[in-house]
Amino acid sequence: MYVPLQMSVHAVGASPAATALENATVRLFVRHNVADYATWRKAYDGFAETQRKGGVVAQAVYRSESSPGDVTVVHDFKSAGAARAFTTSPDLKTAMEKAAVVGVPAIWFTTSADAPLAEATGVRLFVRHTVADLAAWRRAYDGFAEGQRKGGVIAKAVFQSVDDPNDVTVVHDFKDLETAKAFAASPDVKATMQKAGVVGAPQLWFTSRATE
Repeated sequence: MYVPLQMSVHAVGASPAATALENATVRLFVRHNVADYATWRKAYDGFAETQRKGGVVAQAVYRSESSPGDVTVVHDFKSAGAARAFTTSPDLKTAMEKAAVVGVPAIWFTTSADAPLAEATGVRLFVRHTVADLAAWRRAYDGFAEGQRKGGVIAKAVFQSVDDPNDVTVVHDFKDLETAKAFAASPDVKATMQKAGVVGAPQLWFTSRATE
């Protein structure tokens, strides 16, 4: 059964930085397990008009390379307020129940200062982690650009949580799964993450875009 995530909403008097994030274009990530992908996809595609009315301006679906029932959905909105309203909609709850979502989905709201990222045509690696200090992490990440290129990264983007600036989601695109896995297992990547101040074990999952 789907249970909407309870998220805090910035109140009047919030900091300028928080207000800016609330008003920025927002990417909503939803990662969940589904009992049967075909059943889920039928329900998801049938919900397209409601998505549009709910403020979704772009969307894409990704399936895990190792577990086909592990589905990540991204929805773009013009503001965090629109995204939050969409996730608490009774219509969304009903649609997810109809689609046989298993367990409670992970839902998080983000924004990005990076250039828009085209939807993947090969393999997309998602990495979500907590960092001790965003500015320090970003310096280390940007300083590893050449290592990313040599490791086969062909496109990338960084997303910062609207609710916690140190909750960071990174997207890396590769031509194939073998290259993506080799990059993720690289000692240089692990050393860079340690240097960047990543806290705890990051979540990593390899996906490909599912258009049907």
